[in-house]
Amino acid sequence: MSFPIPFPDKLPMQIEPCPIVESIFEMRFAAKEPWATLPGLLYAQVRDRYREQKALPLADLPEEIRRHDAALAHLPLHQFISPDFFIQLGPRVVGLATRPGAYPGWPRIEEELRWLLPLIKAAGFVGEGERLGVRYIDFFAHDIFPHLHIGVTLADKSLGDAERRVSTVLRDDAMTIRLAVTNSAVVGQDKDVRRGSVLDMDAWFAAPDFDLFTNGVERFSEAHLAIKRLFFGLLREEYLRNLHPRYE
Repeated sequence: MSFPIPFPDKLPMQIEPCPIVESIFEMRFAAKEPWATLPGLLYAQVRDRYREQKALPLADLPEEIRRHDAALAHLPLHQFISPDFFIQLGPRVVGLATRPGAYPGWPRIEEELRWLLPLIKAAGFVGEGERLGVRYIDFFAHDIFPHLHIGVTLADKSLGDAERRVSTVLRDDAMTIRLAVTNSAVVGQDKDVRRGSVLDMDAWFAAPDFDLFTNGVERFSEAHLAIKRLFFGLLREEYLRNLHPRYE
C-alpha cells in the first residue's frame, strides 16, 4: 500500500485507551426482492445468534422520500442485535457493525464475517454488488491535530483554530479511502454526550472489484488493514507512545 504518509513497519495489535467508537463492514447491492421481505429473509438465517431485532428511526420516513434522497438511499432501516454486534439492513445495504465503545478486535470481527456472509447468501436477496466498504470512527477527548502528521496552512502559516475540519480522498489501486478529521465533534446521546475530535476513515471497493460471496472476507480484510496502516501512519511517534501500544 502507498499512502502520502508513511506507516510504521510494525503495527500495534492494541492501544490503550482504545479510541474506536464504531466500526462498520458493509456491502451495498441491488436487491432481488422487495424491501418488505428482506428483514424476514435475513432473520430466518441469523436468529440463532441475533435473537433481537428492531426498526431504526429512518424506517418511519415514507419510502418515496427515502428513494429520491441520495443521502438516504444506502442507510439501514432495520437492525438485528447480538451481545457483540449489530447486523444492519436496508433496501440496498447490509452490514456488520460493532457496538459503540466495545470494539472486539479484528480477529473476532473476521470470525463473525465468515459466519455471516454464507447466511446472507442463503437468504437470497442480494443481487449485484455495488460497493464493499469498511469504516472506522475514532474519538479523542482533546484536539487531535497537534498529534497527527496532518495540518492546514493559510498564507504559509499553520492554523490552530478551535474548530477545524479536514477531508480528503486517497486512491490505492482498486481501493478508495476517504479520510475526515475534525476537532469540534459531538458524539453520544443524552447524558453521554462528549465533545472532542473524531478521526473518520472509510475504505471501499467498487464493482466489479469484489464479490461478497467469493472474496468478501478478503476484501474486508484488505480495507481493514489499509485503515489500520493509515491510522498509525497519521499518529506522531510521541503521541503513539502515550497510547501504550502492544505488539506481538
